[in-house]
Amino acid sequence: MITVTNLGKSFGAQTLFEGASLQLDAGCRYGVVGANGSGKSTLLRILTGEEEASAGEVSMPRKLRAGVLSQDHFRYEEVPILHVVMMGISELWSAMSEKEALLSRARRGAPFDEERYALLKDVVLRHDGYSLEARAAEILEGLNIPTAAHRNPMSVLSGGFKLRVLLAQTLASKPDALLLDEPTNHLDILSVRWLETYLEGFGGCVVVVSHDHRFLNNVCTHIIDVDYERVTLYRGNYDAFLYQKRADREVMEAEIAKREKEIESQEAFIRHFRARPSKARQAQ
Repeated sequence: MITVTNLGKSFGAQTLFEGASLQLDAGCRYGVVGANGSGKSTLLRILTGEEEASAGEVSMPRKLRAGVLSQDHFRYEEVPILHVVMMGISELWSAMSEKEALLSRARRGAPFDEERYALLKDVVLRHDGYSLEARAAEILEGLNIPTAAHRNPMSVLSGGFKLRVLLAQTLASKPDALLLDEPTNHLDILSVRWLETYLEGFGGCVVVVSHDHRFLNNVCTHIIDVDYERVTLYRGNYDAFLYQKRADREVMEAEIAKREKEIESQEAFIRHFRARPSKARQAQ
């Protein structure tokens, strides 16, 4: 679904990562982990197109709909919470709004544009628009924003709850892939558990940056580790990743120790025999 080829990112003399090649498939859920400053969020922004890579490329199907979690929670201050979520599919929301405006003008005696109305109705049907409000309300409930608040403007919510609404907007947009940066921030335990269940049932590709190890354990089928200027893909959840990374490091350390022992042995041979004419050439 999403192919990453020889991807690299540098800022001046600082290299975050280089030579990253990944295949991110539908039905798989990838957790992106690494130390602060290693390049996790940068990698995600490159995948979403918000930031350019220094090298390599990201390719995905032209018609792929990517759901990206927005952080601009002051954008919709006067918009009803439910409508903010429904705006996740912009083409559908525009068609629904224009369709209602046509009907409203017709009720006031204006000429009714039947051809335009039919086109708008087709857009609504194609995007399953008649179920959008119910779907949006269900997601808001799952994120612990009760039905009684859905018609209130966004301005009544705190910053954390506004971000929940933007997460709901992303989920309701019916994307093919979800690219989420720290989606569990500002969520309570019940909302996190609901999100885990939602993502487990999501049929597309999920890429999520998170510091919540329990969340990564419960959700992820793969882990993408950004570390030491490398991007490494591991199969399994966070615990499986830790086990495999530790095992890989032990193998690497054993190989280094073996090589160091070989070097030490060769250096001892050279010191011992380089002064003897019969062994000088071999020592050289």
